[in-house]
Amino acid sequence: MKEPTMAHKLNLYPTVLHSAPPTTPDQLVVENTWLRSQLVRACAQIASDLQSFERLRQQSQFDFLTQTPTRLLLQDRANQAFQLAQRQGSEVMVVFIDIDHFKQINDTFGHNTGDQVLVSLAQRLQQVLRISDTVCRYGGDEFVLLLPLTDDSLDVASMVNKILYSSSRPVKINQQVIIPEISIGVAIYPKHGLDLNTLIHKADLAMYEAKASGGHHYRMSQEEPLRLPKLPPIQHSNGHAK
Repeated sequence: MKEPTMAHKLNLYPTVLHSAPPTTPDQLVVENTWLRSQLVRACAQIASDLQSFERLRQQSQFDFLTQTPTRLLLQDRANQAFQLAQRQGSEVMVVFIDIDHFKQINDTFGHNTGDQVLVSLAQRLQQVLRISDTVCRYGGDEFVLLLPLTDDSLDVASMVNKILYSSSRPVKINQQVIIPEISIGVAIYPKHGLDLNTLIHKADLAMYEAKASGGHHYRMSQEEPLRLPKLPPIQHSNGHAK
């Protein structure tokens, strides 16, 4: 059997494509009612699609638990901060935070309590920092902060100590009092790196140094030592190298 041509396909729907326009008042009312119902349905569908899009946007940019920016939004803000710092000749501080003994908190009090500790820490970080700073839940119990440094900024040590003090205040959750402690690593743009991944990596290494020293402390990323070229041995007059 031959597949129907386009002309045949059009004839399958004569009432839709070739229906006569309404001529009586009753037909006009029916037609108008139908069009209005279709318009209402279309508007409702558009509103639903917009809500779905907004939910997806929120999920891609903000962490579902702490409502802090995700890695995607952190990267975008870092690009802007680095560009501005380059134009102004300023610096940007990248801070890597890890909660000390977080597994013990989960094992002792349960994961719901652990989640509330994460929420509490995120809120405290946002309260102690400036509007221009970014607090990102990087994953698990890790946070990354993005702090542009300007002429009126506090020095790095003061800012980090303020973060340490704020985070270590007791938290009361379900009749339990928990004193969270954090380890911090710091890297500075452009001193320690020119892109976010490099800076986070160096701040992460510095954080592990702070944790290895007992925790609840911070370390600044150290610049890698210069690798000097290997010089040839000095030849003495007796022909022996030294």
